Amino acid sequence: MRNFAVKLAILAARVQGDVRPNPQAFLDLEPEEMLRQYYAILGENNCGIVNFAFSTKAILDILDEEFEVDVDRNVLMFRKTFLDAQSIRLAGGGRASSEGRPFTHSEQALIRDLSVWLLDATRSLYRGDLSDNRMLDIKQEYAENFRVYAMKSIVDYEPGAAEPLLRSLFASLKSMLAFCHSLTVDALFKADAAKVIFGEQSGYHQAWLRKQIFRHMMSKAVEEYISACVQ
Repeated sequence: MRNFAVKLAILAARVQGDVRPNPQAFLDLEPEEMLRQYYAILGENNCGIVNFAFSTKAILDILDEEFEVDVDRNVLMFRKTFLDAQSIRLAGGGRASSEGRPFTHSEQALIRDLSVWLLDATRSLYRGDLSDNRMLDIKQEYAENFRVYAMKSIVDYEPGAAEPLLRSLFASLKSMLAFCHSLTVDALFKADAAKVIFGEQSGYHQAWLRKQIFRHMMSKAVEEYISACVQ
């Protein structure tokens, strides 16, 4: 089960204050059942915080792909130093996230154009010597954000239904700032959930805190960029 039993046992031991994890308690269970057993240990209030930010699929894929086991200390280590596009995709819904949703060619083109525009608008927030690969990763992250925003905004999606919303982001400062605000709130919820699951000092929690701060700064950068363009 790709170390799910070990990883969830470590998380359970952190909640219960146990020195040694007990992977045997999770053996012979499907991953979803392992997670339900962990949630029972976590408690109702904490589960509410986690479930508000991450789906079951997202949690399992995050554990699978984003964390490795430190066997000497019996802790989980976040594999990265920051949240890249893949991290955002996993947190948004797991591997089968919005990238596979049935957007039309026109909507996909709008999403690509919006991601390029947003990178231009927020370029001042990044280092000046970003590599081409990092620039591409940022555009992919922004594209994922636009996909998720569109899908959350449209309850019953049909092909073409997202196009007016996506076009409004180009046409209206108010709409674009609402999008940026939604990203900040999303990062806040995910930071709270990461703190519950992995602890306040975990790299994953700290990465979401930094993402929350950065996304707040994005709103100001976007507003200044648009103001400069219309002068």
